[in-house]
Amino acid sequence: MGKDSESESSAFEIRSNENIVEQTQARIKKTEELQKINSKSKSHQTEELPVYTKDSFLQSFNHIVKALISPQDEEVKRRWFKNNNESTSEIISFYIYRSVLTMFYLIYSIYALFQYVVNKSKLKFLSMAYKSNEDPSVINSDINKLPKIPQKLSFILNYKSEQEEGGGIEGLCDDGALIAAWCISSGISNISIYEVNGVLKRSVPELTKAIFEKFETYFGTENVPNFLIKIPHLNLSYSGVDGVLVDNSNEKTSNNGYYDIEISLLSKVDGRSTIVELTKVMAQLTKNGELKRSDITIKFLDHELRQLVGEEPDLIIIFQPYLDLQGYPPWQIRLSEMYWEPDNDTVSYVVFLRALQKYSTCKVNIGR
Repeated sequence: MGKDSESESSAFEIRSNENIVEQTQARIKKTEELQKINSKSKSHQTEELPVYTKDSFLQSFNHIVKALISPQDEEVKRRWFKNNNESTSEIISFYIYRSVLTMFYLIYSIYALFQYVVNKSKLKFLSMAYKSNEDPSVINSDINKLPKIPQKLSFILNYKSEQEEGGGIEGLCDDGALIAAWCISSGISNISIYEVNGVLKRSVPELTKAIFEKFETYFGTENVPNFLIKIPHLNLSYSGVDGVLVDNSNEKTSNNGYYDIEISLLSKVDGRSTIVELTKVMAQLTKNGELKRSDITIKFLDHELRQLVGEEPDLIIIFQPYLDLQGYPPWQIRLSEMYWEPDNDTVSYVVFLRALQKYSTCKVNIGR
């Protein structure tokens, strides 16, 4: 009797877990569809814009001079230049204070420019010293020197406008393909790529083609590694070489094939939105009596979020000139190491290698 009750309770728990995952995925799909409908008229304009913009040094200097001569703030203008009761001494003091602040800003700008040149020169020198040469043996020899490598790796990429070099969907897919080739050559078989707007999720055929062509270049036409592209929040998987949709509901079909690398595509919807939707589903199930309050624990939440989003990465590499997670799933980065290079805005092998080198020397302390 005890064994029967235990098996029944475990079966009920499995069914409830599957029910929660299915309901959460359904709510996320519905929310995403509504967002697509609301932003349909703006989607084309959004995709044409880069994720970040930057002014040149001359443009920034021009803005400083304009601000010094004529303040842009309306309240300041109204106070100092439209009030006839203000004395000349107050106007002079205003320009003195503003000149001092502008000088500080100019000094900082010159320092930032110097730092930018140093960082760019360092990356240029390291890029010449460390080259992959599209040769897996070179990459493998670089990685084999390290005492340890991450088992699961994650990358944050930016979508750039088509006017920029390496921009558009083609450039983004090419960056993803490069990363996949480096990881297979390094012996890393589980990666995730985060792009905040979900452009890669909507461009699976283009990404599959880019990865296949990159693998042909690296490994030859007869030794193309088999890969799997996964979209966790939609519960979809695509077999990379033939592009066939894999049925995740059938364990035989999903686990029967062997894949050299699994690539998960993440976006903003996999972050806080998934946690909110999971909370709503659990609250509704608890209200209906399908889930007990005592069952909702940290371990239970961790299991559900791993099923909905994926495993926690050991290392996150950020390919952008500033540190910004852009809404990356917060539950998945509790113990993850992060690496980024200041003033770097390209996907380069030297940044990938330096990230793995830094990770190999890190000591992760997990407390209670």
